[in-house]
Amino acid sequence: MKCPSCGMEIPDDSEICPYCTARVHKRIRIKTIYIVALALLVVAASYATLAFVASEVEISKIADLGLNDNYNFVHVRGTVVDYPRTYDTSYGVEQLSFRISDGTDTLLVKIYRDLVDRVVEENKVPGIGDEVDVQGTFTYGTSKGLIVNNVEFLRVSRVKFSEVPLSEIASASPWDFKNGDAVSVVANITGVREYSFGYIATMDDSLDVLIPRAYTSLSLLNLAELGSGVVRVDGTLQFYEPIKPSSDYVEVNMSEVMSNPGEFNNTNILVRWATVVSKDANSRTLVVNANGTNITVYSSRGVDYYDPGDHVEIQGKFTYYGGAWEISVTRKNDFITEPRWEVIMHPSYGVVEKKNYVENGTMDLYSFVEIRGIVADYRELSSGYLLTLWNGSSSYSVYVENKKSIAGNINYGSEVLVRGIVTLYRGDKEVKVRAYTHDSVEVVG
Repeated sequence: MKCPSCGMEIPDDSEICPYCTARVHKRIRIKTIYIVALALLVVAASYATLAFVASEVEISKIADLGLNDNYNFVHVRGTVVDYPRTYDTSYGVEQLSFRISDGTDTLLVKIYRDLVDRVVEENKVPGIGDEVDVQGTFTYGTSKGLIVNNVEFLRVSRVKFSEVPLSEIASASPWDFKNGDAVSVVANITGVREYSFGYIATMDDSLDVLIPRAYTSLSLLNLAELGSGVVRVDGTLQFYEPIKPSSDYVEVNMSEVMSNPGEFNNTNILVRWATVVSKDANSRTLVVNANGTNITVYSSRGVDYYDPGDHVEIQGKFTYYGGAWEISVTRKNDFITEPRWEVIMHPSYGVVEKKNYVENGTMDLYSFVEIRGIVADYRELSSGYLLTLWNGSSSYSVYVENKKSIAGNINYGSEVLVRGIVTLYRGDKEVKVRAYTHDSVEVVG
């Protein structure tokens, strides 16, 4: 027979091979060794897993973290309370950050360089209202921070969105919703304006949507695609006040003021919320209803932008004029403003209806049209143009949001090809050429 170890011919009754000295009849089979090794590996892996779970860092309250925890590895859970931001350089995105709150305090979560790409790939870029479970290195300075060292230590649970009609949000009072409500809105993008923090897109000329710059820096959103038709936008509501009230104005309840008006004569007052009942452009006055009480508001800067049904905030002097009480909005710090709900976008959207540009379209509201015509008049603005086009049978008013949308030099008599969306401006239809979309103005002759 042959030795099972060295393969040499040996006598059949041999117990030990005379060549390699290996035992012939009581050898441990290689298969047996494999089985034992595999079992040991399974036991080792199980032990490592149990050890990891057993050693998971206990969850800390953000308020309890302080200087003594500086550079410690900590574990927190919270809700995202602000939209994410990026720090961009010529080399790409250097940092992604967002702020979370656990109800005790807030914490700035920071993710750096190559790990940012992993967070994008694994769909872990959060939006306001998302729940976050995160572990990382705590930093204590002017504010509390947490540096994420491993994408596995970041878990994001998405907030659930409720579909709400755009008209309901656009006409809502401050108390109809609350900041942070997660909503889904379906409408047309009718304008896009760029700011340092991101983009403001207007839906059906009624609702502003803030698109954080982080979402475009991370290539999560394509603005041109977003404006390609009817879209569904997910986001969280925020009540936006264009002008912040001054501290030296007294917030009042108008029903209480009118029950004893003399006490408030010549007082600087703030009316947080009122509804426009009527306006008189000639006399520069509005009649508004606040707390069930009608009061006249005079504005030296005019009232053209307000219509019955609009909700306004007013800061001015309560005074007696012409035999009646009124709020006089005449000084530098006085204002009439129209605070409203807006949506801060999450990193997701869907195109519900793709639209095509229709040549010489019928000018239906929010339709996409393509018009070729001659420039009969134009006016250059700080960022865009106002054009009047004549195509032989009709004239069109065209508003170009951004000069970057124009290919060629505009002049009187220029033949242009305009692609845009039909919108309303002060009750009249116009073709709006939106920035950062497929809308354009091409000089063809």
